Amino acid sequence: MRSFALVAFLSAVVAASAKQIVITVGANTTANASTIFSPAEVTAVIGDVVLFNFTQGNHSATQSTFASPCIPAHDTNATINGFNSGLRPTNNGTAITNLPVTITTNDTIWFYDIATCALGGVGGINVNESSTETLDGFIRNAIRLNGTATSTSASASATAPSGTGSSTRSSTSASATGGSNGADRAVVGALAALPMALIALVL
Repeated sequence: MRSFALVAFLSAVVAASAKQIVITVGANTTANASTIFSPAEVTAVIGDVVLFNFTQGNHSATQSTFASPCIPAHDTNATINGFNSGLRPTNNGTAITNLPVTITTNDTIWFYDIATCALGGVGGINVNESSTETLDGFIRNAIRLNGTATSTSASASATAPSGTGSSTRSSTSASATGGSNGADRAVVGALAALPMALIALVL
């Protein structure tokens, strides 16, 4: 009984410390696609929720990789089960929808908008600007590849144009995995893992 109470208490502490970070999608009124996501770059810790708030136009928030900015991450790396809102049409703020993504990794999470990726409509979570994979570099990649996959990709599914990237992997799941290097990631829910680790230390 004491262990159950401790787990419940620690879960509540973790939940209370999590932040919600809002990224507005489509609120820009300029022709600059790099402002589709506002802000385009955020910092979050494990357990935080990044909330994509769709307010105007017909846009998506789709996880990708640095090497293939405009292709769903899972299409270029099967080990990444990334988030994908699919296109979310709104009409001048009258059909606002949200996509909550709970952060489960400290690695960089890249994402793009299907409608504007080839023009630089991309963003990143936990971007390491001191590395070679910066947000500016990601924007340049998206424009250079013009919505297509990398030329070195052997995957047939990764050569689809960005407009077809919504695929059937559209998810309203609140989890995000993977990172810029595409390594295999073990998804561990922050609310479950932290309390169990603390219990192990206590017991």
